[in-house]
Amino acid sequence: MLALISVIGLVALGLFSLVLQHVYVYLRDAKGLRKFPGMTPLAPFTNIPYLRVTGQGRRFKAVYEAHQRLGPVVRVGPNSVSFSDPVAIKDVYGHGSPVTKDTFYDNVAGSHRHLADVSDKHDHSRKRRVLAAAYSQAGLESWEHIVFSRTRALVDQYDKQCISPEYHPSPHAIQSTSDPNKTKGYINHRQWMNIFAEDAICQIGMSADLHMLEKGTDTVTIETHNGKKITIGYRASLWGGHKIQRNFAWSHDWYKRMAKLTSWHPGWAHNKNYDAMVYYFTRKRLERYNKGEKLDDFFTYLFEDKYGNPNMYPMGELAAEASIMMNAGSDTTAIALTNVLYWLLKNPDALAKLREELDAVLDPDEPVAPFDRVKHLPYLRACLDESMRLTPPNTMNIPRITPPQGLSVMGHWIPGRTTVHCSTYTIHRNPKIFIEPLAYKPERWLGDEGKDLQQHFLTFSAGARGCIGRNITYMEQTIVLASLIFRFNFSLMSDDWVLEQEESFTCSPSDFPIRVRRRDFENLKA
Repeated sequence: MLALISVIGLVALGLFSLVLQHVYVYLRDAKGLRKFPGMTPLAPFTNIPYLRVTGQGRRFKAVYEAHQRLGPVVRVGPNSVSFSDPVAIKDVYGHGSPVTKDTFYDNVAGSHRHLADVSDKHDHSRKRRVLAAAYSQAGLESWEHIVFSRTRALVDQYDKQCISPEYHPSPHAIQSTSDPNKTKGYINHRQWMNIFAEDAICQIGMSADLHMLEKGTDTVTIETHNGKKITIGYRASLWGGHKIQRNFAWSHDWYKRMAKLTSWHPGWAHNKNYDAMVYYFTRKRLERYNKGEKLDDFFTYLFEDKYGNPNMYPMGELAAEASIMMNAGSDTTAIALTNVLYWLLKNPDALAKLREELDAVLDPDEPVAPFDRVKHLPYLRACLDESMRLTPPNTMNIPRITPPQGLSVMGHWIPGRTTVHCSTYTIHRNPKIFIEPLAYKPERWLGDEGKDLQQHFLTFSAGARGCIGRNITYMEQTIVLASLIFRFNFSLMSDDWVLEQEESFTCSPSDFPIRVRRRDFENLKA
């Protein structure tokens, strides 16, 4: 008993000492951050409030609500400041800004860095030069047929689910699988957007023709490094790993310790499965290259330069680039395509305008919208941008660290080695920039007004580290949305149904059950 009391006493003493340490650091205020209001009363003392809302998947909402209450500058942690004014965008993310990536990336990085998590600016420039040709607008032309093929497979699946107007199955019949006998008349649009985006990026990236859409599932069978065959879910592995990582990734000092303490959690198994899948596909693609196969995919640009000279990347770096491609290249596109259909169904006037624009250029005999006919449609692009404004796949943008000498942000001097960021979700809801910020209004992106707003559009971040894959995702979103809206009628479960959002590293919408019917073009012509 005495031993137990002693242990309890030591723990209590340790906690008390830790509290005193945080209070001392706050009162000393060596960086002069005490002038900024805290997201919560405890936020200036500890990262625990920030970790709590992150673990709940609602960090983006908590930061937005804090700015609504407290103003354009909010302290979200002892050494972390958030800005909601557009002036801060250029200071933090603009070309020439001296900031570097936050130490968060050191926590989640693997043995080799990829384009998204590399901190060294010279290394980032090297990687970006290599990948620029692959992600360029001109480079898309060689991959358009893949997006067309995968969209055709998607449309075929939606066609199978169409019903006659008088048929009314229960919405509870929707399953996580795509058995037509159980889901006739309804689809889980979120699930199908995942499968489409994963299927497309694996073929674009590694010439891996997985036929996920034809199978109606994103489960894949891979071989681990020790020769064992396992079957895993692409999305389940990616999202499961992100959910466990999000709980600790923002705690720079405790991440690795907490990862060890929670090693029993199944989320870490999902993380390992995703890594195993990435290495498997990377290894298979490398084998094809070594055998002399000439393939036109993303990995070709990693293997050799435009003159055919080998880049000599180590296996770890190849796998790292494959990892971010299979992650961001599928997840963000699937999220955007899910959200835009939701907003259109919630705003029938916008849906009618979009359909009118599509009807003028598309032919009922074509199941897939040709890219050259829809890529410059202004209202189609406006619908996509407005959806990504309201529900950006990356809600929080990338955190940055100020240089050792410090940095002026929005006229406030922020000392060196301080985390700074502008929340995309919050900036996109700033009424000084966007009139009626909570309304879905694609018209705001048209004409000169729309051009002026682009500087505040942070969905793809900003500056030299802006998303390099924006051309690919725009092509995918444009072809898929145009094809689905032109060919089908969709309806929500009810008028008041809401698509929920949960944030990890991206902000993921929930399952999205909707009724699907094929449009009656014959009656429309009459």
